[in-house]
Amino acid sequence: MIQCRRFFPQLGAALMGIITLALPALPQAQEAYKDEYRLSLVPSPGTAWYTAADNFATKVREGTDGRINIRLYPGSSLVQGAQDRELAALRQGVIDLLVGPGANWSGTVKDFAVFGLPTLMSDSKAVDAVLASDALNKDFYDIVRRSGMEPLASGEYGYVQLLNAKHRLANPDAAAGLKIRVVASPMQQDIMNALGTNPTSMSWADAQSALSTGAVDGLMLTMEQMQAVKVYSLGVKYVTRWNLLNSLIHFAVATPVFQSWTPEDQEIVRLAAQEAARELTREVRDLADSSVQALEQNGVEVYTPTPEERAEWRERVRQPYEKWKQRTNPELVTKLEQAINRARDNQGQ
Repeated sequence: MIQCRRFFPQLGAALMGIITLALPALPQAQEAYKDEYRLSLVPSPGTAWYTAADNFATKVREGTDGRINIRLYPGSSLVQGAQDRELAALRQGVIDLLVGPGANWSGTVKDFAVFGLPTLMSDSKAVDAVLASDALNKDFYDIVRRSGMEPLASGEYGYVQLLNAKHRLANPDAAAGLKIRVVASPMQQDIMNALGTNPTSMSWADAQSALSTGAVDGLMLTMEQMQAVKVYSLGVKYVTRWNLLNSLIHFAVATPVFQSWTPEDQEIVRLAAQEAARELTREVRDLADSSVQALEQNGVEVYTPTPEERAEWRERVRQPYEKWKQRTNPELVTKLEQAINRARDNQGQ
């Protein structure tokens, strides 16, 4: 009996080992997917920005066979219209994904404001150089990850032009004294102060009513956004194509959410964002010119400054550029400048 008691435990252990080897490896438990993932963005349907987010959501839903269902919440409605609170709300779990410019979140992470520097990306070639650069895809994306998000892709926002209801703004002196709506961004406020205007921070929803009632004289939008929201119905009569401000639209997802997906679904989401970002860049460039005619047909004067006048605009915002280069991330900005200069050198410009 003593020998049997010694033998059977050994036999049991051996049998368990054989059974374990015979069984297929079990996958690690995956966190259950949500029924809905909430994506916050500022604009309503009709803009290239909204279309890009909607295309992204559609590509993800189709690519994952409905496992990841993204619902858009326009007007930054998850944060009562305060787009500067989106990143904080994402960290709290109120928002799952963001599609928008970094300037909206720079109050939470100052580095996000770098692409809003005036004159940084003065033409499409500069934008293309930034989109292809390590400064964006490595250095900046590392900052995004440290902020609590997984960066997926970036596309062009489009040139943010200056519009108003008072008169033509051919040069900076003509803008003096105007009440200009800005987002809750100290950099934008400094830019407007340098131009001698009276910057007023408010949400996009409030800005529309403020324009129509004359509480503000103007604001900044891309050409296609002006057409999409029909700014001529809000009293806008003049647009200045100064081409001082451009930015990028970033597609990002909260890190815990991204990590809850399988590697296969993570790749599907990333590829969907990259495709949507490329489509966004093409669309904003196509719409920038076609929107001019539509605006002019509705009584809006679209003025393109002369090279001399444009130089005046650029010179007037030089001080805010240098100030905010130092306050945001001077090392990153320098890398962006170098990427742009290398691209111009390679093109012989």
